[in-house]
Amino acid sequence: MCKRILLLLFLLTVFAASANAQTDAWLEVRTPHFIVISNSSEKESRRVTRQFERMRSVFLKVFPGANIDPGTPIVILAVEDKRNLQALEPEVYLAKGQVNVAGLFLRAPEKNYILVWLNAPGLHPYAPVYHEYTHFVMSRTGEWMPLWLAEGWAEFYQNTEILETEVRLGGVDSYTLELLKRPLLPLDTLFTVDQHSPYYHEEDKGSMFYAESWALTHFLKLKDVRENTHRLSDYLDLVHEDLVHEKVDSVSAASQAFGDLQQLQAALQKYIVNGDYGFLQMAGSTDVDESSFTARTLTQSQVDAVRADFLAYNQRESDARTLLEAVLRDDPANVSAHETMGLIAIRHRNFDEAHKWYEQAVKLDSQSFLAHYYFARSAIKKGLPDAAGQASAERSLRTAMRLNPSFAPAYYGMGVLLAMQGKKDAALDWIQKSVQMDPGNVEFRIDDANVLMRMNRDKDAMDTLEIALKMAHTPEETAAVENVLQSMRKFEAERARMQHQGVTVRLQGSQPGIKGAAQIGPTGATGPRPTYNPEPEYTEEAREARREGTCVVSLIVGLDGKPSNIVVTKKLGMGLDEKAIEAVSKWKFEPARRYGRAVMARLNLSLNFKLFGDSGRIVELSQRAKVGDAAAEFELANAFFEGREIPKDEGQGMALLERAARDGLPQAQFQMGERTRGEGSDQNSYIAAYVWYALAQRGGLEQSAPRMNELEAKMSPEQLSEARKRLENWVPATVK
Repeated sequence: MCKRILLLLFLLTVFAASANAQTDAWLEVRTPHFIVISNSSEKESRRVTRQFERMRSVFLKVFPGANIDPGTPIVILAVEDKRNLQALEPEVYLAKGQVNVAGLFLRAPEKNYILVWLNAPGLHPYAPVYHEYTHFVMSRTGEWMPLWLAEGWAEFYQNTEILETEVRLGGVDSYTLELLKRPLLPLDTLFTVDQHSPYYHEEDKGSMFYAESWALTHFLKLKDVRENTHRLSDYLDLVHEDLVHEKVDSVSAASQAFGDLQQLQAALQKYIVNGDYGFLQMAGSTDVDESSFTARTLTQSQVDAVRADFLAYNQRESDARTLLEAVLRDDPANVSAHETMGLIAIRHRNFDEAHKWYEQAVKLDSQSFLAHYYFARSAIKKGLPDAAGQASAERSLRTAMRLNPSFAPAYYGMGVLLAMQGKKDAALDWIQKSVQMDPGNVEFRIDDANVLMRMNRDKDAMDTLEIALKMAHTPEETAAVENVLQSMRKFEAERARMQHQGVTVRLQGSQPGIKGAAQIGPTGATGPRPTYNPEPEYTEEAREARREGTCVVSLIVGLDGKPSNIVVTKKLGMGLDEKAIEAVSKWKFEPARRYGRAVMARLNLSLNFKLFGDSGRIVELSQRAKVGDAAAEFELANAFFEGREIPKDEGQGMALLERAARDGLPQAQFQMGERTRGEGSDQNSYIAAYVWYALAQRGGLEQSAPRMNELEAKMSPEQLSEARKRLENWVPATVK
């Protein structure tokens, strides 16, 4: 999460809902591409299923050769009555005075949902779904196009009529016709509208943008068909050249492909005034093989599990949880309910809880690729697991891929896991495989760029982010890409300035999906090290909401060790991002060095915001640990290890334990020896473990002696010599 809700409202000018009788029975009609769940009759449910299969066949003809099918069937909730529609639609549209929703398309990397009101008033209740299905299919092709044309095509296809012997494309609705009576936008404005433009987001301006985009697309497409030309294809070729080589902008491309823009504007205005739009006919049958349809009656628990999952993805988590609790009371073995409970836990960053839900889901259905994927995902989301956890996550991801080779998120998850392990080349291969499978997924492309940055392939990373920005379809996606791009551009500008002064600088990217700072890679180089790092404070708003999580910031550490260009690349909200910037701006660093010479470097830091339990003891320990109290560090470390009055966190625990050990606390030194030695089968750990035991013995902890004797019997003379040499040169180096 990345999740996207792609929604188009069908603005209803007449509200006269039919009074068809409701039925308590829910049916599922399944095909290889769609799962239709409906409270209508079996005849109507099959008709809806047939309609969507025919829609798919139309788009296969429009985009021949495109892989338009995701790794999981699209789930369609086809409700017969408005009561069931309102039980599922976004809360924002339930308020009095809001427009009525006839359908929506909800997209997430793992699955896709469509909600349709079967008895919605209006001539074409499927229009909103066809609109967003167009965007979905275009994202699957990986072919970017300017916003006006992307929305123009979606508007062009949304009123598609699928008849028995032909398909009619490009129909117009009365609402668009009314909008086109207004003054048109200048074409050089239309061609440059992007995700930040008010013409795209503000209701009135946005509506005009959609209407004019439809009109121009309709005019150019039918003109190409009638005159046997290819102006739209020429235009796309030119803007794709711009995307790759930055040779021509959207307006210049339009001038080259369409001719003089003033003449085009006049021709478009005349076309609208005449109103003789017509439509594009696609010959051929769209009949589907209904023998592949399977139908079954669903229990209320089965239906509620699906509805709860939809609500969870639709940001109605409280309603989802209420349904799930009822489902699990009636059907404790419901796998889908376990998976959705895990999803909600991840949303609240309760990764251990999520892991338990997914572990149970795998036990309930070992053939569920989603359960295996979610199980691995919950471990990865928490941070780099231990060796056993890494092996378990990898097994789960490989099982998910074996069970469903078309499921792109599993390949992406493998790439993230390998990146966390520092295996950059392998990670890049897996992530780029996921991009090939789902080219419209912006999150995949961002982490593709992150790995490229860590490999010092700066130009490739920047190109990847530029493409991701153009493909972003929601404000959240746009902001995510722009945060990373802004950081890179600032670094590039600073690097150019420093290189002008004869200083060599290299750019490093953050590890996808995990916490930690980037390190300098070349031989002879060391990364910047914080020497003063005050922790960020909680805001009252976040504390009251019990908001926890990780805020990731990107910054540049200068030659003087001072941070600059601090940008939040992963936001938490509720004022915590501002508190993170405020804290990091006060940090001091030992600068990065290359061959002993200070150099500028870029870091990605993860700042963890965690609320302690109600115990004042934990708060007191935290304050004492901040000022270097070794006993407090040791006690707080064990609290983290045990999850006692504080969220369990092995990484935090180890960091505090090592601080206490380096501060000279014998009990901490002994425990470092125990943890370093492990089961005693790894000879590479003997030296470090021996040193820690010896330090603890120096501090008077006699229980270290037997451990040292055991290790001496196993260590080679060279290992023992190295350990004693380290002890002779030991200088406590407290990490503050």
